Amino acid sequence: MKPRIEKIRQILAKEKLAAFVVFNHEDDNKNLFYLTHFSGSSGVLVVTKKQAFLFVDGRYKERARQEALHSRIVNTLRRESSGEVIARALRLGKVRKGARVGYEGKRVSVLLEREWRKYVPAKMIPTDFLVERMRQCKDKREIAALSHACKVTSAIFTEISKRIHAGMRECDIAAEIDHRLRKAGATAPSFPTIVAGGQNSALPHHKTGNRRVRAGEPVVIDFGGVFESSYCSDLTRTIFVPGKKPSKKLMEIYDIVLAANKKAFRDVKPGMSWKNYDAIARDYIAKSGYGKEFLHGLGHSLGLEAHDPYNYKNDPITTGTVFTNEPGVYLLGLGGVRIEDDLVMTKSGPKRLTNTPQ
Repeated sequence: MKPRIEKIRQILAKEKLAAFVVFNHEDDNKNLFYLTHFSGSSGVLVVTKKQAFLFVDGRYKERARQEALHSRIVNTLRRESSGEVIARALRLGKVRKGARVGYEGKRVSVLLEREWRKYVPAKMIPTDFLVERMRQCKDKREIAALSHACKVTSAIFTEISKRIHAGMRECDIAAEIDHRLRKAGATAPSFPTIVAGGQNSALPHHKTGNRRVRAGEPVVIDFGGVFESSYCSDLTRTIFVPGKKPSKKLMEIYDIVLAANKKAFRDVKPGMSWKNYDAIARDYIAKSGYGKEFLHGLGHSLGLEAHDPYNYKNDPITTGTVFTNEPGVYLLGLGGVRIEDDLVMTKSGPKRLTNTPQ
């Protein structure tokens, strides 16, 4: 965590800021964990040129002491507002009145910032993507944590795929996946587990329900787990329920999606833009006659969140980027296919972190 705090200080100097505020109040702001390793759901981090103050309430005081080793832990009082906490931190950090203090512009509401101005004797400056850009490129420990998450998730899919049979409800399959994730060490699912059978598989983000899967139809299974490291996985496979031969059309699109997945893995290179990466699979699927049925992007950043922040428009896929490869084709009224892997970009090209058979 210490190098990350130092990086923030370098940015402060560059942006002519006296301090930077990261605020989390039950809204799952992963930037706070990224900078401090504090995993609680509420806290205020104020980084000045010389110190880092982490303010937490009594629920998290001991946890903060154990986790946030490079921050000065300060207990908040029940009556204190976040504005008063920030003001107290600036006093402790000897930040002069009227100094420029940055905060996360996209995470702080207009009303909250207005409240802060009542207490904070500084000029509050909204910043954009300051911590998020640091999160884009993963270090060795992060990659190891993500690799573990993907390996465990892959093993769970391999196990669960053998147990699926006609008559099972989507929600029962999802419950079994979630149970196995917990038993394997996950602290939570990365997102609500998606199990979409039959015509439901043509809906990319189907809400798992009570429908029973039938022999020969496709089942799209999209899930992942958040593990003790706080890093997560995101895996999708499409299977056909045993007991009946799938339709030729569904087998055709399965082969097309699988080929698109393999082509994207083979052709993506360090330094490639996300737009060009997306085009690898999109162009292949379009030439196969299903361009309009590829309804989403080919991939996204993966890390502390299933959709980790990334400046997709301006920043290329660089060494250390962990990202997904998930082409799909969806035919309303019939069914869909999606095949998703998690990759890490190395100097020599991509490496697959998920390893269950496609």
